[in-house]
Amino acid sequence: HMVNVDSGEVIEFFDEDIEKLQHAIAAKHGVELVDHNLVLYVRKKTK
Repeated sequence: HMVNVDSGEVIEFFDEDIEKLQHAIAAKHGVELVDHNLVLYVRKKTK
């Protein structure tokens, strides 16, 4: 999920490419992914 560092708003998202990449990285290192947590700390863009 993403957390807006200014407002505290939490934005949930799902991305199949990220899910596949995490499993591929684990497999490349000879391990099995059993759980994960991805937090992106964000703020609105300014011009």
